[in-house]
Amino acid sequence: MKKFQFRLQSLLKYKRHLEQAAKQDMAKAVADVLACEQRITQLQQERISATDQLDILVEKGIGAGQFNRYRQFITAIDQTIILERNKKTELAKILDAKREILKQKTIEKKSLERLREKQEREYAHEMLRDEQKDLDEIASLKTAREVNNEYS
Repeated sequence: MKKFQFRLQSLLKYKRHLEQAAKQDMAKAVADVLACEQRITQLQQERISATDQLDILVEKGIGAGQFNRYRQFITAIDQTIILERNKKTELAKILDAKREILKQKTIEKKSLERLREKQEREYAHEMLRDEQKDLDEIASLKTAREVNNEYS
């Protein structure tokens, strides 16, 4: 008996490759979102630190120029935080798109895998049926010989 051979095996292999590439793209997008969140957290901590330091210096008494530099620095941090949040929103949209692509690639791969499994089951069933047919034929021939030998 010949071994089962799936005619679309190369396509299935390609679909698996596409799914793996989509997984890698999604992992990169997740990493980008997490890195952006980390930058936002770091900026917020810097802002808190700068604000606390400004409060301490105001209590001690500082000049207007130094006060303005601190305020400009804090304002720059606030603007950077806003930019990073906007960037995070864009990265989240990209992540959602990558997630959808991965979902589609997985569906395509799984449908081919199910087709392969179905054809393999059908092939196995067909082989069992052929084997049973051969065994029945052998048994019939054996019975026919025995009957023929009895009449001889």
